[in-house]
Amino acid sequence: MRPLRSGDPVAVNDYPLTGFLGEGGQGSVYAGVASSGQRVAIKILHARFADDPQALRRFRREAEATRRVGEFCTARVLEIGDWQQRPYIVSEFVDGPSLQAHGPLTGTALMRLAVTTAQALVAIHRAGVVHRDFKPSNVLLAAEGPRVIDFGIARALDVSHSLTSSVIGTPAYMSPEQFHGESGPPGDVFAWAGTIVFAATGRPAFGTGALPVVMHRILAYEPDLGGVPGELAGLLRAALHKDPGMRPTAEQLVQELLRAGPPPAAFTAGPPPPPAPSPLGHSAPPSAPSLPNPGSPSSGPSPIGPGGPHPAAPTPGMGRYPAPAPHTPVTRPAGNGVRAAVAAAGAVILAAVIGVAVWLWPGIERQLLAGGGQDPATTSAGASTPTPATTGKASAFTAIVNPSTARGGTLRAAFPKPDSLDPGNTYDSHVWNLVRLYGRSLTMFRPEPGVRGTEVVPDLAESLGTPGDDAKTWTYKIRQGLKFQDGTPITAADVKYAVLRSMDREVLQSGPSTLQFLLDLPGDYSGPAKSGADGDRAVLTPDDRTIVFKLKAPFSGFDKVMTLPVTVPVPKSADRGARYRDQVVSSGPYMFSGEVTDTALTLVRNPHWDPATDPVRKALPDRYEVGFLEPGADAQPKLEGGDLEYGPSPAETGRITSSSDLRARSDESATTLLNALYLNPRIKPLDDPDCRKAIFTAVDRTMLLRAYGDADPAATLLPPVVAGHREHGLYPTGAPDQAKTRAHLSACDKSSGFPLTLLARSDRPAELAAAEVVEQSLSPFGIEITVKQVSTADFYAKYSGKPDALTSDRIGLVSRPWVPDYADAEAFLAPLVDGRVASGFNLNVDSAEVDSLIDQANRELDQGRRAQLWGEVDRVVMEEALILPTGWRRAVLLRGVKATNVHVNPHLQLYDLLNMGVAG
Repeated sequence: MRPLRSGDPVAVNDYPLTGFLGEGGQGSVYAGVASSGQRVAIKILHARFADDPQALRRFRREAEATRRVGEFCTARVLEIGDWQQRPYIVSEFVDGPSLQAHGPLTGTALMRLAVTTAQALVAIHRAGVVHRDFKPSNVLLAAEGPRVIDFGIARALDVSHSLTSSVIGTPAYMSPEQFHGESGPPGDVFAWAGTIVFAATGRPAFGTGALPVVMHRILAYEPDLGGVPGELAGLLRAALHKDPGMRPTAEQLVQELLRAGPPPAAFTAGPPPPPAPSPLGHSAPPSAPSLPNPGSPSSGPSPIGPGGPHPAAPTPGMGRYPAPAPHTPVTRPAGNGVRAAVAAAGAVILAAVIGVAVWLWPGIERQLLAGGGQDPATTSAGASTPTPATTGKASAFTAIVNPSTARGGTLRAAFPKPDSLDPGNTYDSHVWNLVRLYGRSLTMFRPEPGVRGTEVVPDLAESLGTPGDDAKTWTYKIRQGLKFQDGTPITAADVKYAVLRSMDREVLQSGPSTLQFLLDLPGDYSGPAKSGADGDRAVLTPDDRTIVFKLKAPFSGFDKVMTLPVTVPVPKSADRGARYRDQVVSSGPYMFSGEVTDTALTLVRNPHWDPATDPVRKALPDRYEVGFLEPGADAQPKLEGGDLEYGPSPAETGRITSSSDLRARSDESATTLLNALYLNPRIKPLDDPDCRKAIFTAVDRTMLLRAYGDADPAATLLPPVVAGHREHGLYPTGAPDQAKTRAHLSACDKSSGFPLTLLARSDRPAELAAAEVVEQSLSPFGIEITVKQVSTADFYAKYSGKPDALTSDRIGLVSRPWVPDYADAEAFLAPLVDGRVASGFNLNVDSAEVDSLIDQANRELDQGRRAQLWGEVDRVVMEEALILPTGWRRAVLLRGVKATNVHVNPHLQLYDLLNMGVAG
């Protein structure tokens, strides 16, 4: 800061000026003081920009959009106004030299800069803003860490008629498309990469010089990455791709930086261009090799862990009763250097300031809910009316897209290779989606989007179950006229056999074991082949159309359990154990055609399916052709090109956001996968509720959302789409509440804080990043966190479902995500909070009040009252501050060009194959 010059103003409205900070093509920047005494930075635009009143009005409207960027990552924009008919912007003051003036960085400092600035871009883009002038002089190296500044006026100025022939931006850091007047988030990613190259080497990636020279280099040459550390070079090369659709998104930058590895193959698809003669005086380095994409969706059932920048939709199997053999994909652990950088970055992540460049990003209408969520409508009884778990544009998550009743055609689908297509031996969400085409369960979730998609309707059964004996007995009547694909009648005995065969865990290892826990079976029951008639006491078939289930305890949610594919009927004569997966006998509208291979399955119409017996399925296509993807393979190019109608979550969403056609075919929403922190009340001082509540009010929840990746704030354990959800408003869902935190610490006699150990998995970078956020959030209150890292294998072997082990190792906090078997309040809550269920997921809750409410809910047959009771369970656990929900993971889906009748199944969080059609 320099003294005010002759002719400089001494005040701007109510802000006395204390010094001159600099001047550029847009305006002059001064230091000042607000009436509160706070130091501020004030940017006054040049007088020539005040000639057009309409442009000024547009400027103010555009500049206001900068306030949507979360305060957790920026120095707040305090005011936007006029002074002597010139617009100005006031922000918090950032004290520190710019990266341009500082020179090269190395090691942890360089990685910290890369992580924090990429995180800043995430926040900017999620607010619907594009920077458009990202460069070293707009990165300040403040004492508390790097900060991005100057996003907020370039777009606003660009609308002025006087600037229509000008280029907004700094040439050395502009993307190729920006020279053609196109700007969007991929251009910011390009500029970010150029800035990091400068930070590592002290020179721009494409050199300096006259504008035409620099433009030619950017448009025609590869970047000079000589001197860039190897762990960054591949990612920077991907971010500097000439094609904006081939660049990673800001979210993907963060994920890849946390992995400390090279970019996914999707970022460097196709052969690299040959090295061009470098005009910079260096030989152009070779392109980074293409590598398998560590973010590609796994064929395993677990969505836990980062998996990729845009995780696949939650998969069943992490819910009430775990599959015997966990299928959690192992991801590359973060290197020590990156982890150290993230640790340091946790204290400083994302600040930044006055701004330039507002671009209302079409098609990506995400809203950062930094402070709480929408208040749901409530009934007179106080229970909330469930609302769809979506905060984005109207989409297939909330409505049917391209509705059609046209029959015929071939629907092409692809998803990760499953371990089995046997309905009784799979926990794969894509297979659960597919099974309903060739198998019918006793009940099913209504095939509709949103809240109605969580309602249960009869399928094989002619009505929902009839409860008896205080909900310990459930009776179903099979519809008349049902037939297998060979014309044989489907009977209750076929359903009974299917249910009981699924309990042979030596042969069928991967299916849900829910019924094994619920049915009144001997403890060692292992299926009809090994345990004989022992199953007759729990499953009875008094006649060909009646099936009766006897439970160990009352369970009012049994109709939803009957949606599980283990109730798809199996003829005993056709059962070949684990090999039944190769030729499942169809009870639905489609059946296997020919041999099932490791790479493909074809379904054709079942001639003995009678639509009169199936009021739910439309059976529009004549044929389904399903391809199975090898690990690392990506279906996105075929979805984009129109060669598929259905595929897994896209690994590369940058191409979607940069294409209006792809944006129109994409859908985005929060899912039912919950990230959470679990507090252990068995160790001191967490046995005191006030000490636990201090953590709830001290943790920066908004920063946790960023650490976990793309997520929406969560204030409850129950997601909005499930009956029983209601907002309690007990704790902040954004920035910490310092006053309440100190009050809680005083109430539990720990005003100076206390030490705690937090358990996180070393092969889950998102959990490690979250742990760093918790550490940095609690440290100012004297709560000192030690992070204990264990592998996923050790987590399940030593700690999952073992409260005594957590207590003996003095572990007070555990970071882990959660997704249930099906969309029901009991499935969400019971595994986490019922102290009497050894589910492997209850880490910390043992409450007589909670257990009593669970018993009441399990006996309550009135579904409205049942939902209220589960909402009470949620409220009690939250009031006791035992589980801290942090965010609902978001999913992005892409539908094919010809897909019709498309909606997202809220249970599976995938496009629903059941009634999807294909345009001719």
